[in-house]
Amino acid sequence: MSHPNQPKPVHRRLRTRLLMPAIIVAVCLVAFAGLRAWQLRRAQEQLQLSRALQQAVVSARSLDAVVAETRLLLVSLGELLDPTARPEETDAVLRRIFLAAPVPYANLWVADTAGHSLGAARYSAAGRAGFAIADRGYFRRAMKERKFAIGEVVASRTLPGRTRVLTFALPVIDSISQRITSVVGASIEVDSLDVVRTVRAMPAGTVLTISDSSGTIVYRTLDTDNWINRRFAISKGIVDDFVDGQGAGRGQSADGTYRLTGYRRMARAPWIVYIGIPVEYTLDVVRDGFIRDLVIGTFITLLILFLGYRSTLGVVTPIESLTADARAIAEGDAQRRSLVTSNDEIGDLARAFNTMADTVDQRSAALQASQEQLLHVQKMEALGSFAGGIAHDFNNYLAAIIAYAELARQSLDEQHPARTDVDDVLSAAARASELTRQILVFSRRQIVERSPVDLNAVVDGIERMLVRLVGDERALEIEYADAPVTVIADRGQLEQVVVNLIANARDAMPDGGIITLRVACLQAAAGDPRVPGATGGVFGHLVVEDHGVGIPPDTLLQIFDPFFSTKARGQGTGMGLAIAYSIIEQSGGVLSATSTVGAGTSVSLVLPLADDAQIEATRRVEPSPAAYTARHGRILLVEDNAAVRTSAERILRNAGYTVVSAADGPSALQQLALSPEQFDLLLTDVVMPGMSGSALARAVQERHPGSRLLYMSGYADDASVLDAVASSGVRCIAKPFTMRTLLEATDEAITQPPLA
Repeated sequence: MSHPNQPKPVHRRLRTRLLMPAIIVAVCLVAFAGLRAWQLRRAQEQLQLSRALQQAVVSARSLDAVVAETRLLLVSLGELLDPTARPEETDAVLRRIFLAAPVPYANLWVADTAGHSLGAARYSAAGRAGFAIADRGYFRRAMKERKFAIGEVVASRTLPGRTRVLTFALPVIDSISQRITSVVGASIEVDSLDVVRTVRAMPAGTVLTISDSSGTIVYRTLDTDNWINRRFAISKGIVDDFVDGQGAGRGQSADGTYRLTGYRRMARAPWIVYIGIPVEYTLDVVRDGFIRDLVIGTFITLLILFLGYRSTLGVVTPIESLTADARAIAEGDAQRRSLVTSNDEIGDLARAFNTMADTVDQRSAALQASQEQLLHVQKMEALGSFAGGIAHDFNNYLAAIIAYAELARQSLDEQHPARTDVDDVLSAAARASELTRQILVFSRRQIVERSPVDLNAVVDGIERMLVRLVGDERALEIEYADAPVTVIADRGQLEQVVVNLIANARDAMPDGGIITLRVACLQAAAGDPRVPGATGGVFGHLVVEDHGVGIPPDTLLQIFDPFFSTKARGQGTGMGLAIAYSIIEQSGGVLSATSTVGAGTSVSLVLPLADDAQIEATRRVEPSPAAYTARHGRILLVEDNAAVRTSAERILRNAGYTVVSAADGPSALQQLALSPEQFDLLLTDVVMPGMSGSALARAVQERHPGSRLLYMSGYADDASVLDAVASSGVRCIAKPFTMRTLLEATDEAITQPPLA
């Protein structure tokens, strides 16, 4: 007798459910492949347009250089050669100059006014008698216009075959009679020009076209014989506007091929240089990516369909049996056991089902362990929040201490006995500020602010923390660079990266050993995979080496992937190195690793060095107290801590600003509504009760569009607040700040154009 729940409907439902994910995956993969193909095509077109324009500019400049150098050579020849000398002597002089010329000329010559040879570096098989140029356009123009002339690209009468040459001619004019005594000239084999060789090395179908101002083709690298002296045209409205002298666009060339074309007008010749890259080239790149994605998607879809079908056949009956067993136990039959004995997941489920009653205690213990682990995670999160909160309060206290101490110091004479005490207070406050900043590194709630920072100073600032981190069973050796290694990065993020690398090195050495941390400048050759870019140069370099267990090659490829971890469950999240990799990549650097199993691992951090201008921008001379009274403007100061608010208000007022202060966002908006005059700057804390600084800034912007803004904070307890500050592009000064930092930031912000 069959069970009341018939298997066939269940069978059909499971088949449908197992096939639906495969269909959804297939549709998504095809859509994804199409989207990637569209994005790749757009990116490739923009890249090739830029490449075409760049090559057109380079080609035009290169041809201009050839024209200029040739003209200078012909002027020199005109002054050097004597048209009355014996032709053999002139030949010898021209051959010496021909062999020594920096430009690979095809020939150098001098002719009389009738176009007959007076001398040449090279002759055709017919010799001097075969030299006749009276019919050449460049010769006629030189004689007629009495100035330097550039000829068309023509077949050479001297070189064998159909070799195309570009010829230049210059009439030699007697200074007394002003009559033309001779014509000197030079020819260059077109295929020897750098621009032609470069274009021939570009994607197949790329064409170099040179036209004159009327649009007549002077030279073309493809099908040269059929195109010289024809009109050049590209689809109207695309790239035929020569107003700016250069441009790029997509259009159909005169030969019917769609190309991404860049053009540039030459400065020393009445020519326009075009570089056209076939659109088909970009389509090939896109097509390859699309086919690859489509093949992978098809394979995955078929695999899912096959597995779904096989699963449907083997799942329905065992599940139906397990369902009946579960109902029996639910109805009180504690002795009921499943008879499914397959060696797959369903068989495992049946065996687990059969031992369920016997493992209640074990499962309860496992549940308790999971709850303890969850509690531990919550405690760590609470500890991070607690540490951040402590740092926040300390930063407020330190901000007030530093501000009042600097105000006191400003009022004391240089020789006042209390000035040394005030300096000691400021020094102690600076050390306390460093401690709170290190706390924020662990809580990951620091405000990101990239600036020039010395890697030596970063490591030195957290050396004690690192020594405690590695523990007593391991030794930490630090090798500092002999000179500052200054890079552009956020100091807090760099410290977080270094702490992560040292922690990983510690975990790789459970039996103890030596961990080496080295700071240096790295001289890298072009193409070095350890450094950003492909040009090489000098970079900031930080290396962490351990002599631990090492990492297998297949695992080494994944260590920077998010959530990848080789540690036991509960001992790591797999995010430490992924976060470090992301931080260094966003700072323009490279984080890489090498490892040998059983010998240890070396992790390399490379960042570009800061240039002199960036370093100099941070070396500002502190203005004298008298300079602090020369400022003007109205500032709305919003800070929930009374001591910080009062001290900052005094500093700004002493500097000459008009300051209206508020303790929170709603109070600030009320002050804004009651004020008859416009405020020049909103200076607000980021973290405040009720309304954050970023929310207040948006509210002020809605009421007074174009308001200027400056943030101050050293802590943010919400990722959305951090994102809002980082994405706004507005400077944020970290607490505790000095008088100079506050005034410099205020001066800079209040003189900036209003926000868009």
